[in-house]
Amino acid sequence: MKNKTTLLSGLLIFSFAMALNLAFNQDALTQQIRFGFVNSGVIMTQFEEAQRAQRQFENIVIGWENELRQRIQDLQEKYDDFQRKQGMMTEQARVQEQQTLVELEQGINQYRMEKFGQGGEILTEQERIFRPVREKIIEAIEAIAKQENLSFVLDKTDEMPVLLYAESRFDVTFKVLDYLKRGSQ
Repeated sequence: MKNKTTLLSGLLIFSFAMALNLAFNQDALTQQIRFGFVNSGVIMTQFEEAQRAQRQFENIVIGWENELRQRIQDLQEKYDDFQRKQGMMTEQARVQEQQTLVELEQGINQYRMEKFGQGGEILTEQERIFRPVREKIIEAIEAIAKQENLSFVLDKTDEMPVLLYAESRFDVTFKVLDYLKRGSQ
């Protein structure tokens, strides 16, 4: 499935490039359209601010996972305690304790959905933490594209490449990294 998605993405970009070539055919005689590419995976692993953001995000997620594990462990202990004592409980006490266990389990499920479910806090935290990093990277890419006189800069990430082929002379990944590390000087 991943290979099909990768191939489809590559074909879409190739089609886009061909359409641009046709659309700018008249201008191509007077002005050359140049493409560059970056590997965002390399940038995210080598740019210190991205690494800090990743660590911050992971720490938040680890805290939520620890909280979830603790709640599950507490529920298991209460359930085990209930199993041991239920034979000595009155019917009313047994029903009340079962209700408490059900409520604890529902609370765990609600917590899981709030933090990790579709539209959960994990997505909003990820966006909040990584937005400034992405904005800096985009700013750096735009600056390098202008410096290099590039018309387009595409992403050739390791996880899901959006290029089928690119000459290495158009790779501006390390120029973008250098720009990010130096600042906008």
